[in-house]
Amino acid sequence: MIRIFLLSINKHNCCLLLCLWLSAYSFSQNNYQIKYKMSTLFDGVRNYDALLTLSDSESCFEYKLFEKDTITTESEDEKGNRFISVPNKRKQLIFTSLISKTIKELKYFKDTFLVVDTLITPKWDIKDETRIIGGLKCQKATTFFKGRDYVVWFTTEITTFFGPWKLNGLPGLIVLANDKRNEVYFEITEVLKNNASICQVDTSIKNISKVQFDKKIKEWQNDFEETLKSKGDRNLKFNVKFGKSTDIEIIN
Repeated sequence: MIRIFLLSINKHNCCLLLCLWLSAYSFSQNNYQIKYKMSTLFDGVRNYDALLTLSDSESCFEYKLFEKDTITTESEDEKGNRFISVPNKRKQLIFTSLISKTIKELKYFKDTFLVVDTLITPKWDIKDETRIIGGLKCQKATTFFKGRDYVVWFTTEITTFFGPWKLNGLPGLIVLANDKRNEVYFEITEVLKNNASICQVDTSIKNISKVQFDKKIKEWQNDFEETLKSKGDRNLKFNVKFGKSTDIEIIN
């Protein structure tokens, strides 16, 4: 069930709790904080606390693993190959701006970088199919984006360009979304209207283009593999495989 709150501070510093009935109210004048239930299924189920803060022209999507899902795990396949999964325990941040037409993502690799890329909007196919989710009238839309086929349900009762992760560009807020592999899932749990400011990143963090960042990753992977080979048994054959820089985004 979706809970929607309107926070209004009066002289008594009281908060007015409104019920979930949005059709007669305009959501275009203030900032919002949208809480999502987010999960991924790549090397096991990972659950996240996720928050989308948005205004008319910019947004910040932040997500972080539940504490119980931050444990490093090891596994072995039938051929004896060992796999180590080290989950990212840090908060992930994605900044989207309609003004600069950019999307900026906080990345942690040896140092902390703010990776800047051109804002690319998914090409949505909006369907006629509708359903009620959490009291909101929602409409179906589909897209192929960043290597995945997504099915989403959005509501025009809350009009906004922005969505969770990089799923932007619909005429209303995404209430429910998943990819067809069932590896990525978003579902709204709460909507807050409270004039919250868009989260800001430390200005001392180095800005870098996505092309430059991907090049750094590749160079480090090559150096790491050569280091392992130089320290290992010369007669020992092995392959070093690295995961993608982001599992949500499938990179060919």
